[in-house]
Amino acid sequence: MNIAYTLGRVFIPILFVVLGIQNAMNIGGLAKLLTDNNILVPDEIVPYLGGIPKFEALGYLIVAIEIICGLMVLIGLKARWAALVLIVFTACSIVFVHHFWDGMAGPDLILHRTEALKDISIIGGLLLVVAIGSGPGAMDRERD
Repeated sequence: MNIAYTLGRVFIPILFVVLGIQNAMNIGGLAKLLTDNNILVPDEIVPYLGGIPKFEALGYLIVAIEIICGLMVLIGLKARWAALVLIVFTACSIVFVHHFWDGMAGPDLILHRTEALKDISIIGGLLLVVAIGSGPGAMDRERD
């Protein structure tokens, strides 16, 4: 059981780390995706961004969340907290990017519904990490 849990805790965040690295290498593409999906970013934060366009800044935040929290779950360092952040992040992905209930049809509907269901499955795995903690083989070696 301990090996199975540790492997699960290691496998779940690999997706976040890999996607985070891919997104880091294409911040412009991620910013375009955020713009295309009409993600609301308040204009009031623009003066604090040091000239970085607001969707690009959001892209950097997303990359940081994916990589840092993904690595924290992977190595078992405050895995509960990192998994909780990734749960919120993944739920936001469903609501803001994969909103298949919003009049999509055909291949787009199938793609976005499948992605949303995949995200729900990932949330399920992350909830186990929240419930159990870092578990055996973790960097903290104790419950968060």
